Amino acid sequence: MWPPTPIWVQLAGTSTVSPEKDNQLSPDRTPQTTYSVGGSVMSRRKTRPRDEVGHYVCPNCGSPSLVRDAETGEVICTNCGFVLSDPTEQYAAPVPRRTEEGLLESQSGPPGRFSAFDKNLSTIISRAQASNRSLSADERLQLWRLRRTQLRASAGSSTARNLSRAMSQLRGLAGRLNLPEVVTERAALMYRRALNKGLVRGRPINGMVAASTYAACRLTDVPRSLSEIAKASGMSRKLLAHYYRALVRSLDVTMAIEDPLKRVSKIASRAGADSPTEMLAGKILREAIRLRVNVGKDPDGLAAAALDLAARIRGSMVMQRDLAKAAGVSEVTIRSRMRDLKAAAKSLGLPDVA
Repeated sequence: MWPPTPIWVQLAGTSTVSPEKDNQLSPDRTPQTTYSVGGSVMSRRKTRPRDEVGHYVCPNCGSPSLVRDAETGEVICTNCGFVLSDPTEQYAAPVPRRTEEGLLESQSGPPGRFSAFDKNLSTIISRAQASNRSLSADERLQLWRLRRTQLRASAGSSTARNLSRAMSQLRGLAGRLNLPEVVTERAALMYRRALNKGLVRGRPINGMVAASTYAACRLTDVPRSLSEIAKASGMSRKLLAHYYRALVRSLDVTMAIEDPLKRVSKIASRAGADSPTEMLAGKILREAIRLRVNVGKDPDGLAAAALDLAARIRGSMVMQRDLAKAAGVSEVTIRSRMRDLKAAAKSLGLPDVA
């Protein structure tokens, strides 16, 4: 028989997964399930539920031991150190489905994303395709005309032009803030909802993009403060807070109270505090949360005050002005929050300091 059948096709119909080989997997790897497609045996990993970041496993080693970095929002495997840029990606092979004709369904092209103004669903004639030298002059001219018509049609309505500018600004803002993809997609979805409700009318696009980004950070527990997003977007904090309140009211979104514990590590690193001081500050903040001292307080100010109080208890040399600069608050705010945290320190049996 000519041409000869490739060796990988011959082996595809006879490959099996034996229980002996399956049992040789290390205990931190997840079990495998097999299914047959066209005579081939394919496998799909079963993921285990994890409280830290969800039910995902490391695509490099298969370990379910994943933790989230509070500074960047990335997910890191504690077994091999692999960094997952997007914790919501599905790394397991999808189950193929058959159509009515018996053919396997397949997907071509990039996946649909809310952060793309057309959700990556439109056909684009690129400049390289229109300039292909293998085509005749008439065909190239026809492609250039089609490209021009396609570009005009893609941004024909005011909504499409608004989304095009907004999604471009959103990607730039996410790049400056080093945000993971899941936050960008959530922010794009919130902006689209606000646009459909008419909330963007009469307001600047960059303001609503920044407000959607801050709301997405709050919903996904990515530690980005209002001041950081206002600085990255080039607007005042007061104006951004106004847009954020309007967005939350219009979309009827319930926001949880910000956790000051997630700000301790970043502020301690910027101010130069040591690890024992950071651990003691976390202990004081957990007791303060139990006593509900954090209600209505700025999480950055509480975290900086807890670090200042912990440094005073331990006798560590951490300047208050360095903590205020690292947290983006004033020294008066730190002293005011420290008076609130002294009740939590007293409840823990820690010595009283001035």
